Amino acid sequence: MPLQGLLQLSPEQTLFSALAYDGPMWLYSLGWLISLMTLVHLFYTRRPAQSLIIWVLVILLLPLAGPLLYLLFGSRKVFARRAKPQLSYAERQPEAPSHPLQVQLQRVLLANGIPPASGGHRIESSFSPGQARSWLMQAVEQARESILLESYIFEPDETGRLLLEKLTEKAHQGVAVYLLLDTVGSFSAWRRPGLFRALRAAGGRVAFFQPPASLWQSRFNLRNHRKIYLFDQQLLLSGGINLAGEYLNPERDDHWVDLTFRSQGPMVDQYLETFLQDWHYTTGERLQLPSRSQAVAGGELAQAVPSGPDTEQDNLRETLLLAIHRAEHCIELVTPYFIPDHPLLEALLTACKRGVRVRLLTPEQTDHWLSSMARLPGMRELREAGAEIRLYRPTMLHAKLVLIDHQFVLMGSANLDYRSLLINHEIVSYCYGATLCRHLHRQIGALHEETRSWQPPTGRLQQMWENVFRVLTPLL
Repeated sequence: MPLQGLLQLSPEQTLFSALAYDGPMWLYSLGWLISLMTLVHLFYTRRPAQSLIIWVLVILLLPLAGPLLYLLFGSRKVFARRAKPQLSYAERQPEAPSHPLQVQLQRVLLANGIPPASGGHRIESSFSPGQARSWLMQAVEQARESILLESYIFEPDETGRLLLEKLTEKAHQGVAVYLLLDTVGSFSAWRRPGLFRALRAAGGRVAFFQPPASLWQSRFNLRNHRKIYLFDQQLLLSGGINLAGEYLNPERDDHWVDLTFRSQGPMVDQYLETFLQDWHYTTGERLQLPSRSQAVAGGELAQAVPSGPDTEQDNLRETLLLAIHRAEHCIELVTPYFIPDHPLLEALLTACKRGVRVRLLTPEQTDHWLSSMARLPGMRELREAGAEIRLYRPTMLHAKLVLIDHQFVLMGSANLDYRSLLINHEIVSYCYGATLCRHLHRQIGALHEETRSWQPPTGRLQQMWENVFRVLTPLL
């Protein structure tokens, strides 16, 4: 607008006229200013180099949309620390290490503030949805003091509603019932508030982790993927199972195969402390539930290892890398989603070169098309390095397990992908000892009877798509 025209306008008219005249340039400058501020925060966080580079490109190439995507999905530990306190645990005296790998892992975990392993655990494992259902329903029925359930998914299907009925009945009997669910994973339950009316009326408590309001607090991306099912503060069920029919109803044609373990012993206290802190963060309520766990004579050596935004370090990723580098004979990997970051994949490739037998068991078809595509680049490299890759054919395999040298096993809620290793709230158990490991090895062997060998698909177009997903996986 000419200067003469501007002088004849009021101050308010002058401002709006200038913005209208230079609007695109003003918007462009604002977009770059927001991008620069976002980059400052990005460089302040600690994350893998590949993820850092991808986010820099997204923020710079999309001046307004890039920072918004980062705000919603790029948050990791820094944003979380402002809202959710770091997990803390009661001090425990470490026992003398009886396993070579335990010595190394314990040094790292103690430095990260994770309680040491202890003996005295009775641990049972099963890949059967029928057995998992039996264990869960039996534990609910036999509970006399408390039932604490923390899950990523709760579905209001036949299995979920049956469980709700049993929980409501226990609440009427005076048992303290607490149900902590992730909002995204349990969205179908979250949008049905009347679903839990009877349980709440009976005295039960239900809470949802990171509700939609957290979208604007840069915490919506940080999901609670933990599976903690505690009864009377002394019996634990955990593994990969969620509270839904595909995990717990063997009569369904589309039921999944998952790993569930049942445990008694000192490790139960660590799961209890984790649940209590997650509940306090979600509701603001501090529950006073004392430990009731007891060591079992001659039991297994084990410990709980949490990881996620509420831990200072990436406990799971650090110790998994260490365990793979220390492997001498064999590494068994069972996971529904194989999308490792670069250091983890390099560790597995190096293990192959060292002569370690590496075997990956994963489903033929996953429940997510994107995951099925994103896993191909890592699987190709692993297969070309000499690893054996088997695809489980009958149904979706949702089990998560790493078995090393038949002496150490990692099992719990975590997948071998970016989200579990670097973003989500997770918890797993580390168990040391030949007895449990031999049992799990036999169970894995039974699964292998219904698999086929995987060979990398050929074709230039195929490899081009794999390279695209190799670039995008840090954002998944």
